[in-house]
Amino acid sequence: MRILLDHCVDYRFKKFLPDHEVQSTKDFGWETLSNGKLLAAAEEAGFDVFLTIDKNLRHQQNLGKLNLAVITLSSRFTALEDIGQLAPMVSSLLDSGITPGTGYVITEDS
Repeated sequence: MRILLDHCVDYRFKKFLPDHEVQSTKDFGWETLSNGKLLAAAEEAGFDVFLTIDKNLRHQQNLGKLNLAVITLSSRFTALEDIGQLAPMVSSLLDSGITPGTGYVITEDS
């Protein structure tokens, strides 16, 4: 599965998802794109999943029109060691199947 890490997600998060093709916005020079343009670019580039820690994104964008899923990591802190603890739940979600146009939230309580 092709996954794009939002610029607010530490690029090293990809080491937690070794079974997937994970790239960051920095890999494409997309760090300055706004959320709508970034999601459109990710969709056009053929990504299956957009992974973010931006809790407002799913409320600001019409995810139902997208041909990719959005996964939001919701952790008390955003450091790699904190969001890294959510990686097993992300992997489980990816393995169980995701639906394009759907927003998912992974929390410490998931």
